[in-house]
Amino acid sequence: MSSNTSPPLEVFYSYAHEDEKLLKRLNAHLALLKQEGLIKGWHDREIKPGAEWADEISDHLDSAHVILLLVSPDFMASEYCSGVEMKRALERHERREALVIPVILRPVEWQGGPLAKLQALPAEAKPVVKWKNRDDAFLSVAQGLRTVIKDFHPAPPAVTEPPPVPRPPTFGFVARHDAQGRDIVGRLKEELAPGQNRLVTLSGPGGIGKTTLAAEAARALLPPYANRVVWSRADGRTDYTLPTLLDDIATQLGRPQLRTLAPDAKAEQVRDLADDAPTLVVLDNCETIADGEQQRIESWFQQTQCSALFTSRPRVAETIFVAVAAMSREEAEEFLEKVVRQLQEPDLFTPEIRRRIYETAEANPFVMQWVAAQIDEQGKEPEKVLEELKGGQGKAAERVFGRSFNLPRVGDDGRDTLLALSLFTPGARRDALAQVAGLDEPRLNEAVTNLRALWLVKGLDSNRRLGVEGLTRTLTESRLAADPRADDFGHRFVNYFVKYALDRKDATADNYDALEAEKDNLLKAAELSSALGDVMGLAVIAYVVAAPTTGMLSVRGYWDEAVRLSEQAVRGARLLSEDKYLSELTHNLAVMYGWRGEPEKARRLYEESMEITRRRGDRSGLAATLHEQGRHAHDRGQLEEARRLYNESFEINKELGNRRDLAATLHQLGRLAQDEGDFDEARRLYAESAEAHKAAGNERGVAMTTSQLGILLWMQGRAEESQAKHEESLALRRKLGDRSGVSIDLHQLGILAQQRGDTAEARRLYDESLEIKKALGDRPNAAATLHQLGMLAEAEGDRAEAVRLFREAITIFESLGSPYADTARQSLDRVEGRAPETGT
Repeated sequence: MSSNTSPPLEVFYSYAHEDEKLLKRLNAHLALLKQEGLIKGWHDREIKPGAEWADEISDHLDSAHVILLLVSPDFMASEYCSGVEMKRALERHERREALVIPVILRPVEWQGGPLAKLQALPAEAKPVVKWKNRDDAFLSVAQGLRTVIKDFHPAPPAVTEPPPVPRPPTFGFVARHDAQGRDIVGRLKEELAPGQNRLVTLSGPGGIGKTTLAAEAARALLPPYANRVVWSRADGRTDYTLPTLLDDIATQLGRPQLRTLAPDAKAEQVRDLADDAPTLVVLDNCETIADGEQQRIESWFQQTQCSALFTSRPRVAETIFVAVAAMSREEAEEFLEKVVRQLQEPDLFTPEIRRRIYETAEANPFVMQWVAAQIDEQGKEPEKVLEELKGGQGKAAERVFGRSFNLPRVGDDGRDTLLALSLFTPGARRDALAQVAGLDEPRLNEAVTNLRALWLVKGLDSNRRLGVEGLTRTLTESRLAADPRADDFGHRFVNYFVKYALDRKDATADNYDALEAEKDNLLKAAELSSALGDVMGLAVIAYVVAAPTTGMLSVRGYWDEAVRLSEQAVRGARLLSEDKYLSELTHNLAVMYGWRGEPEKARRLYEESMEITRRRGDRSGLAATLHEQGRHAHDRGQLEEARRLYNESFEINKELGNRRDLAATLHQLGRLAQDEGDFDEARRLYAESAEAHKAAGNERGVAMTTSQLGILLWMQGRAEESQAKHEESLALRRKLGDRSGVSIDLHQLGILAQQRGDTAEARRLYDESLEIKKALGDRPNAAATLHQLGMLAEAEGDRAEAVRLFREAITIFESLGSPYADTARQSLDRVEGRAPETGT
């Protein structure tokens, strides 16, 4: 665990563009506060104005702990500064979420205006109004900040949506006690109170009630944590990893955009998010997570300042241990009293019968529910049920579940429904469950009714899905593994999600949303395909979901999952010598390796793909590989070689009538014409490409070509038309969730802002673009933005910053073998005085 010291605070500036030089001088003084660990950095206007404000308000202005209003006549004249930014800052100040401090840069009347709403500040932090010596004045600001920051404890940021903590049992909650007689929920509330920053394991056997106790404690802690309680369940989620946990934390704390970051960036930024204010994370069913991932998760928590509660059968290392044992007789009596009230034949449950239920179930509450439901289902002769449960092999849970599973009321339909349900992670929609169970809707509905009466299934996601959890899942999975029809269930599960993926293969926002909603089940289907030797199913899911330019995982930024799924598919195809799929899969994986800056891996896979396609006479696959090889030749500046490869790919696709691939190659030929200065030809090719993308239903392709048209218009000096095209493309890419495409448009819009002299807006756009590119591991485009930021620093006269940025860009370009390394070198030589200066 980390120490209990307060984390550094985030600072935000609100200022007018005319005051940028004064802002830089203030930065030099605030750097000392950063070195002291009082602040962790500052941001200036990393939010979007105008119409996009409502969507972007959760960014830095909303997360900052200290907001400096750099007031001047230009600040007060700016509708955006004195209106939107100041209004939002004052709202957060009044809620004690942020400390707002005005710094009067230039004389202005402010006392009677909206700034008068600020609470009285200590003398050290009162507005600076005298400017005989600006450095002395800024030193005064820094000293005042040092004082007030040490005493300032921001209120937790509001989390409006409650976390998905499981509801209490329908029959009510029963308090439980540990071996020393202490109330377990009360103890958890003490150990996990805000500010304690503790890690706790709630441990005990399956079905003993760990999840119920954890949920009760989590609900009680919601008010003191201001709803900053995260509930993440590992049970039934295939390949639960540290990124899975981080995604849940980001989503439930209101920052879902962090889900698409690369693993290292995600771990760091979600840690910052969890440390921003007291936060409690509950990780349920921790024992189902693979050992290696458990260790990564534990290591992550040890570096955070949030509290965590793990429910697990074994104890999680280096945590406070709270054991949950079997129910006492008194607890069981109260528990059974509540359960019996929910049953149809409560009179059957005499004190003696309840005592025998307690003994038969070995005091396990989950098993007691099953026994009570069986007696109620029988309707008479509870002694007969209890006698039957004495027989059989295994522990009480196995014997009781076995009898429930084989009851006539469950029937074959119920058993098939239960077995099918154990495949879904974490739950299933009814239409999917019906197909995997092999039932029509009426039979499925009747089966579900019977299973719910016996407490064998439960509703999830406000009953939109059905699932099995905890002990029920464990025992059902064991039944499925021993069933001779296990492969049949597996094939139906795979077939359902293969068709689900194929039906949503077009690159549209609606399809991406639908695929993302079933991401866990699609990955489970891919895993199951591999286990069943169904290379076709695995290949289809990988091709649709993880394709490098159109797949949901790639477009939405789930790069690790995309690469892992593609690698899995390549291994499966190699193992079974399935050349048909192997050529496409190696091609896709090569593209991703190329984008991640691993050219040697990419080259080997391209060669493998090319060899297979030629051997098989697979002209479509050959065209795809030729296209990508053309792209790489193009990026290296080998224009004639690129043209030859593009044209060869184009002719094959034209012959085969592959509209989508034709559109992509037309786009690249347009880029080639543009690079050679033939703008009319480039525009003709882009228009033809856009029409082909529209005809193929490829919204991402339309956005890509629209963006490229914007670049072409910029090169022709038509700035307003270029701006319109990039804004059109940006809107479509945001709708698609295409973060890589968004970063490209932001970069180009930054160039346009820089050219019209709006340097603050240009920097904001470049910084946002660079942040996305770094998060996605897009090294080539990150280097391009670093180079442009260097140009901006050079234009502002900040030569040291320009040199740093140019050198960082050169390092990346050289590692990729990019011809743009020469351009960046020329910029570096110019700024260091080794070459004549030129315009931007």
